[in-house]
Amino acid sequence: MKTYIKLLLFGIASLLSSCESWLDLKPVTQATEDEIFSTAEGYRSTLNGLYKNMGKSSLYGMNLSFAMLDGFSQQYDLSPENNGMDEFQAYGAMNYSQTGVASRIEATWLAAYNVVANANNLIQNLIENTTPELFEFGEVERNMILGEAYACRALMQFDMLRLFAPAPISDDGANYVPYVEQYPNIQPAGISVNECINKVITDLERARELVYDFDTSALAMNAVCTGDARFYNKFPTFTELASKPSALSSFFKGRGYRLNYYSMTALLARAYQYAGKYDEAFEAADDVLKFKYEASQWDKFTFYEFKTTGIMTGMDNKFSTFEGKSNLRLVDNLIFAVYNEKAYDELGLGTYFMKESGGSHGQYFVVKTNSIFKSSTGVDESGSDIRFTKMIFLANDKQPLSGKWFCHDDEAKRKANVTILPVIRGTEMQYIMAECYARKGIWTEAAKILNEIRHARGCWDDVSFNTWEDFVKELVVDARREWISEGQLFYLYKRLNAEVDFGKGEKRPFKRQEAVVPMPESQSM
Repeated sequence: MKTYIKLLLFGIASLLSSCESWLDLKPVTQATEDEIFSTAEGYRSTLNGLYKNMGKSSLYGMNLSFAMLDGFSQQYDLSPENNGMDEFQAYGAMNYSQTGVASRIEATWLAAYNVVANANNLIQNLIENTTPELFEFGEVERNMILGEAYACRALMQFDMLRLFAPAPISDDGANYVPYVEQYPNIQPAGISVNECINKVITDLERARELVYDFDTSALAMNAVCTGDARFYNKFPTFTELASKPSALSSFFKGRGYRLNYYSMTALLARAYQYAGKYDEAFEAADDVLKFKYEASQWDKFTFYEFKTTGIMTGMDNKFSTFEGKSNLRLVDNLIFAVYNEKAYDELGLGTYFMKESGGSHGQYFVVKTNSIFKSSTGVDESGSDIRFTKMIFLANDKQPLSGKWFCHDDEAKRKANVTILPVIRGTEMQYIMAECYARKGIWTEAAKILNEIRHARGCWDDVSFNTWEDFVKELVVDARREWISEGQLFYLYKRLNAEVDFGKGEKRPFKRQEAVVPMPESQSM
């Protein structure tokens, strides 16, 4: 097995009108490592390359979001009349050996460890070959790039652990995925689940310390205080950046697309939970939900609120109604996403979320709304839950698809939505806190959190429970709706060994051979 990594020097491209961001860079030429790492711009460009690669179809563009993982999680009706692709039908069957599926799995492995290799190369060069004087903003900028590189390698290897190894609840103590910390590393050895998750936590804790000084400054908090600020560089009126955008360099903006202090804290909450460190998970999740920016005594902004601005237009699920909607990514609730300027074309979104198929079967990811919007007691809540009434559109006026991936005819509207590829939401922090309460038998507090989520989405019938099994049922009911086409449900089922609805009356946890996706035979990197 041999590692061969290409590094690209990125040049500045024209900035999008909606996002004046350093992320809008594109590769223009190959360069030697020495050339790349001789300037601060080379370090910025290499960091940018990590995030850009995360937005490709093999990672958060498709495989780890709406397509492969959500196919595995039984979210879709992938029968031939809805989806004519054998590969996509095999997602629903969890047939990992099917040629197309096996190819997707290998592509995900290769892409993830490519990001890791480039992150490690960046880390080593920063530590061994730079001083703060190289960078325009000195130690602050050097620490930011270094911290984000640590966080990128942690995120990628955490998701490879979640995909290719058993969850801790089913851990057999064997070695599975490697945790690569050096560049180059020709043939890294697999390690145990426990060792791997602890390395993830160590990297995220170290990364968070490195970005703390900048990200907790007033200007930096102004830059992430709302979804519009984080993802569109549109800052709230009467804040400093609204009146003087030049107060912050473009490199330090657009941090919703980058792993900042707040998104690192959210990922730590996720990692602590995975490791069974529930007190630490609760504290980190609670911190995330309490983050706020106070521009004045009158202007206060809680970072990760759930807001329905833009999605409430119209009274039906027709695709024509969705042309008038905006904010389908619900960015105020979004903590971290990756960016792909060419997502519509590169990911083939116009095919998978086509409004009319003209009589052909299409390649649709049809959401199983009939089961997803049933309560734990069998009540149909599709008429009240805005995750159906406002966030599901009907292709061909009959096939329910995720409105999060709706592709507007208007190019500007379309790009404002589909270029944002969600990775972690504020709602997950609420789920983590609810679970931590439930594990301690504090049922009323756990139910209170789930009911807060439900109320905000139009479901006013409260849920209650007094056993762990019933809590898990209610958590799964809500998560199936909240995470439609975002790639997180598979991990939830697996981590909790929760019951999965396979349809036709079959409800059971994943079998081991379903929960643990097989690593590619070559395990190339």
